[in-house]
Amino acid sequence: ATRTNDYVAMLVGCLMTILVQSSSVVTSVLTPLCGIGLLPLAKMFPLSLGANVGTTATALIAALSAFTHDAVHIALCHFVFNLEGILIWFPAPVMRRVPMGAAQLLGLYAAHFRLVPVIYVVVVFVIVPGVLLGVSALFEASVAGGVVVSLLLLGGVAAFEFWWLRLGGCYRLLSEEARAEGRRALQEADKELAGDAEAPEAQGQ
Repeated sequence: ATRTNDYVAMLVGCLMTILVQSSSVVTSVLTPLCGIGLLPLAKMFPLSLGANVGTTATALIAALSAFTHDAVHIALCHFVFNLEGILIWFPAPVMRRVPMGAAQLLGLYAAHFRLVPVIYVVVVFVIVPGVLLGVSALFEASVAGGVVVSLLLLGGVAAFEFWWLRLGGCYRLLSEEARAEGRRALQEADKELAGDAEAPEAQGQ
């Protein structure tokens, strides 16, 4: 599985999700395998993308059974949204490195600080949507107020990114030595996994 073509791996993830009708089940099964080094991150990525597409099959089947305009419309929006995500983040290697690097960085922080996954879930799925909904409601009440708040939020994000990246704020949380050690451990695990995959082929020859 670790030597499978990425697009074949994506198809496998899609078919697995269609069979169990839940991308959460597929990713929940694969994530521990990735965490213990049995599945490389480079293969987990296309499997997850395939699972995201496969999970739309349930909505499409339900929409076709009801066969109303709104149901089909929503199901197709769900499918196209996930498909566009693949087209943006997967075909070009330079774009593929963005989510891969983010996953590695988040995993590095989670390995040192156990609360990082909880904080990530709260921020991404609660705080950020809540703020965006609040800004959207503010635009309906006052366009000028919405613009001002949007600019303040963008300025705050830009200032944080400047402090975090340019002024070395990230190294105050986790030193450069700890980061290098984490990357080295990940590279060694990937090499061991690649060696284990090549060993059966060598024995067969």
